Amino acid sequence: MARENLPITDMGRAGVNLNSALTAAVADGHAFGYSSRRQIRLVNAGASARTVTVVMPGQVDGKELPDQPYPLAAGDDLLVPPFPPIYRRAEDDTVWINYDNPADVQVSVYELPA
Repeated sequence: MARENLPITDMGRAGVNLNSALTAAVADGHAFGYSSRRQIRLVNAGASARTVTVVMPGQVDGKELPDQPYPLAAGDDLLVPPFPPIYRRAEDDTVWINYDNPADVQVSVYELPA
């Protein structure tokens, strides 16, 4: 399998039903198109802790940049603010998300209004 693209949910001024936009995590990870107005929601509906990692592309002075882990305890529901441009993959303008174990993890991407 390959990394899957996540749909983008436009929040709009009327708001959005947060539960309608969730997508199940997948073993090969997800990607979404970069925008400075996009944020992610991470939900762990299981009884075991999980870690979701946003991959940091690139290097500085020949050293790999560290990825950004988001530990999720059982039952956690985390809203992560928009990412700065350094998280954008130059080759395809995406942000990559990996899961230590996709079981019981759901994710969504929301585009904030301009």
